[in-house]
Amino acid sequence: MTEVLPQDDRVDVARAGVVGRSYGGYMTLTLAARHPELWRAAVDMFGPYDLLTFMDRIPETWKPYFALAVGDPATDADFLVERSPRTHIGDVSCPLLVIQGQNDPRVVERESRDLVEELRGLGQDVDYLVFDDEGHDVLKLGNRVRCYDRIVGFFSQHLS
Repeated sequence: MTEVLPQDDRVDVARAGVVGRSYGGYMTLTLAARHPELWRAAVDMFGPYDLLTFMDRIPETWKPYFALAVGDPATDADFLVERSPRTHIGDVSCPLLVIQGQNDPRVVERESRDLVEELRGLGQDVDYLVFDDEGHDVLKLGNRVRCYDRIVGFFSQHLS
């Protein structure tokens, strides 16, 4: 990726941003941490930050499926640690906007708050937007307007 994007005439790597929600939020954090030279800003929406705490915090009835889909913390802990954005989060160099629903049963608010607190503790530029009346998405019209206005404003500020 670090060789491909700079060679692509369609991509201005001096003004590139990355955004994703849910698994895409996880990938946003992974990309911002593992390839910090490519991104000038990043927006994580509901993305798992630490796969071990993520797996621990999901509802009990979901754990068997997620153990198959993501990895079993009992047998795959090293893999989950290596694949967690948390492992490489100190390498993030771009401003980050984190968006989270307070009532999210999949990626609980504490997961995103852990990310924000760790990055702020490292002196990183992080904005945190929590919707008290949303879950694992932003569904209410007023919240959607506020959310996407904030994303546009964030990217306008950091990618201009």
